[in-house]
Amino acid sequence: MIIEPLIPIFCIIVLGFAVSRTPVSSRSVWEGLERLTYYLFFPALLISRLSVTRFEAAKLLDIGLSLGLALLVFTLLFASLHRFIAERRDSLGSGYQGGIRFNTYIGLACIEAIYGDTGLTLAALCLLVYIPVVNVLSVIALTAQGRERNRITLVTGSVLTNPLVLACLIGIVLGLYEVDVPEIVLELLDALSQPALPLGLLAVGAGIRFMAFGRQSWQLAVAVHGKLLVFPALVAVATQLFRVSPDLAAVLLLLTCLPAPPSAYILARQLGGDVSLMANIITLQTVVAFFTIPVWLDVGNRLLW
Repeated sequence: MIIEPLIPIFCIIVLGFAVSRTPVSSRSVWEGLERLTYYLFFPALLISRLSVTRFEAAKLLDIGLSLGLALLVFTLLFASLHRFIAERRDSLGSGYQGGIRFNTYIGLACIEAIYGDTGLTLAALCLLVYIPVVNVLSVIALTAQGRERNRITLVTGSVLTNPLVLACLIGIVLGLYEVDVPEIVLELLDALSQPALPLGLLAVGAGIRFMAFGRQSWQLAVAVHGKLLVFPALVAVATQLFRVSPDLAAVLLLLTCLPAPPSAYILARQLGGDVSLMANIITLQTVVAFFTIPVWLDVGNRLLW
């Protein structure tokens, strides 16, 4: 089982949690740090990796087919069990997005540690497909009760204003058309990308909030098992059905076995979801993922590579 490369990643997350609880820390500082990482450092990382990479555009089709099938089956399964998952409509939306969204910070850090620059390039291709699709599905799920009239605007905005999606598009265009990016620009992007992964992991730890579970134990159990066990298993099966290359299949599997991101809480709050349930889903999934990610990495290496 692959554990050693993940130990520093998990330690940084724990460090972020510990530091954020000290008197010298403040919530506003961590929120600003996370925004800076999300809007500047991570986009710089994605552009710098993709702009100098020559890739096969056909891989995007493999990603789309595998994710599409897994998401379709997961959505149908979730919809068929919705009466048992949550009694309130706002809980349904939060539970669903908690089952399909993933924490980019943890994912890219794990991929770099295990698969290196090649893995990061493949991960960026996955993000280009994965992020828009899950954002659209999450907005639809959270507004399914019909209280939000501007659903089309929300769906479009969630994709077109996402800095990670825009960074992937820019990087892929530069790489696909073999644009000769000035050396000084590449050096600047490389410098800005250096703090992306450690700061992102610290922000993940700082964002962990232990709240009273109350009557949410059943919903939380479904969200944890669905995201960390069921959904990755569906993706693993889909990559085998569509004969996805082993390296891409392993990266895609790793991305799908990650916990939900803090941005899921923000989206739930903006669109009237169950914010208490969403916060608990993120926290519990992040803690449990410490144990399930190595298992899925081992599965990926045994079955897909």
